[in-house]
Amino acid sequence: MDDSTIANSGTRSNFTKRLRNDPLDVTIGAPGPVVEVVMASLGEEMNMWGLDAEEGTGRFGTRSAEIKNGPRVYKKVTYSAFGNPATSEVRTESLRFTSYERKTGATEFDFENVKDSWSCENGEIERLMAFLSNDVRKQGRYRVIDTASAASSLLGLLEAGEIDLDGLGSLLATHGDLPQVVAALTTTAAGLSAVESAVIAERRRVVQTLRDLADHSSATETDMQRAMEGHHWLFGGRYVGIAERRGLTMLDSHDIPLLGADGTLHIVELKGPSISGLVKNHRNHWIVGKEVHEAVGQVMNYLRALDHQGTAMEWTFANSLGDSYDMCRIRGTVVLGNARNVQGIDKKIVDRTLRTYNSHLSRVEVLTYDDLLDAADRALRFENDALPDSNRESSADSPF
Repeated sequence: MDDSTIANSGTRSNFTKRLRNDPLDVTIGAPGPVVEVVMASLGEEMNMWGLDAEEGTGRFGTRSAEIKNGPRVYKKVTYSAFGNPATSEVRTESLRFTSYERKTGATEFDFENVKDSWSCENGEIERLMAFLSNDVRKQGRYRVIDTASAASSLLGLLEAGEIDLDGLGSLLATHGDLPQVVAALTTTAAGLSAVESAVIAERRRVVQTLRDLADHSSATETDMQRAMEGHHWLFGGRYVGIAERRGLTMLDSHDIPLLGADGTLHIVELKGPSISGLVKNHRNHWIVGKEVHEAVGQVMNYLRALDHQGTAMEWTFANSLGDSYDMCRIRGTVVLGNARNVQGIDKKIVDRTLRTYNSHLSRVEVLTYDDLLDAADRALRFENDALPDSNRESSADSPF
């Protein structure tokens, strides 16, 4: 039965349903024939109709309701569900509002030409229903959370001031909505503080793991790169992530292509932490060793290739892959060596030699692993000191 049959003939069935004061009953009733619905709150009647699911297809049926049948305009709303016919999993829900004008000089509506149409899908429907259900009490940003989810359970604990860390692990283990849980945590002051404390504690653990690895004489570049994977925060707050592609130019592959908040790139080249010849005495002065020169030359070649190919590669990534990178005059960092692994030479001499060497470089900086990790640890200590006393982690083990 199509829209024109319902709207233009006034067809009714003998089934009448009285709605509760719940908007969901209007649009998410079971599919079936045309039914007459009596709205308890308004004392009005409305038509509802639907189509059953098509067997063997991903179409799980539709339900429609007549919103207005006026002298000039007809309005309806249609709910549709689509998904996997094999598992009956609903993957897409759609809610569409449509209006039609009455034909000029006729009593029927022109259903062949849509006057206005508007739709929303999936989570957008939930937001709309939350708004219609008066759940939004004041201005702000809101997130819809399923009451059967771990996020909802966790929110209840936080609102009651009962954060059971022992039960938190089992709660997360039985639900797969970890991102929603984290979002739920950060909606309260206590939850936000707990999350910040947990993040700082985990990052300090990462720093200590890297420090132990860098102190090991047999650690390699590959070991360090694997341990630093995904931890862009080690290089400071100006970076928001790591580019998905390591090969940004022809012939080259970059260890850690950092991504700045403004889309700019910063190339990090890693070398091993155990370099005995990191610095050496040459004609009564200290200079950097061969490994440092070679690593810096490698990064300089990377930057030269990016300067030459950057414009073309930017266009390729943006139009073919949807990735936006700013490759104009980017910079690079070499991380290698560890002053603790340089036998017989004081760390102050290593630091002064590298500082002198860096002062003559333009777009490349050389850092040792101990300098990088010390800076990260100081930043984490600063963040930790800003937390409430109850959530502050002890800094007794920090070298600073």
